Amino acid sequence: MLELSEFVNKANKLYTLPDICLQLNSLVKRDNSSVEDIACLVSHDPALTFRVLKLANSALYSRKGNISTIDDAIQKIGTDELCNIAIATSAALVFKGAGRNKINLKDYWQHSVFTAIMARELYQLKTKKKQGTMFVAGLLHSIGFLIVLERLPYYMVKLDDVVGDEHKERGFEKETLGFTFVDISSELLKKWQLGDDLIDIVTNQYNAHNSENNSLNCACLNAAIDISDHIFETSHVKSMSFINNISAQHKLELDSDSLSTVIDGSVDSVQNIVKIIQG
Repeated sequence: MLELSEFVNKANKLYTLPDICLQLNSLVKRDNSSVEDIACLVSHDPALTFRVLKLANSALYSRKGNISTIDDAIQKIGTDELCNIAIATSAALVFKGAGRNKINLKDYWQHSVFTAIMARELYQLKTKKKQGTMFVAGLLHSIGFLIVLERLPYYMVKLDDVVGDEHKERGFEKETLGFTFVDISSELLKKWQLGDDLIDIVTNQYNAHNSENNSLNCACLNAAIDISDHIFETSHVKSMSFINNISAQHKLELDSDSLSTVIDGSVDSVQNIVKIIQG
């Protein structure tokens, strides 16, 4: 069997976030950083600036083209959200094309983006608070799967084994690899130094009770994955009973009509978000 740390160390040499994202993440966390400092850093990368503004003006933030500069974006969505947008779009580009010889990448990214949107919306629906970390966690929750596809060309696995209503038991790959796709995702995020909360949420995406500080976040991500699996092939919820079961199963206690509205809105916006994050 493979050794996890060695496998991830090699993967990290191939899949590395741009330095500007690491610098931005560090800058945002500093108490003495200013809006001008953050705007100046992001503006040094025109491609990143373009992606950030496109996403800030998207349905994800209920905007319609009224954010035209990085300064505007910071004022209207905040520095944390700006940083999360930068990380999400940059990470998606890092993995663009990974696994293309083995699975339908369009389906993979639609599933991941829908999961990201739903994770963010579920958390907001439950807490009445926005947390951009949820979008990043949803987007990157299964990057370990892509890394295996790219690094182990002879490992036989299908997208349907991992996503959709008929996916295999979670963690089935551990018997062959010695670790799970989630283990890989989590370890790579540690290498990227993206913050303890994000790492914890991704690590415990299927085991919310194992998280000391982010159990609700983990439950929302798990529910988002389940919803995304459910609509993977049909693009719509098959029954109202499914919505009721999701809320009860993950102990979210959400209003069914509100949850249904959130799901419909996420379905409507997923295609546009996929285009934005992939440049």
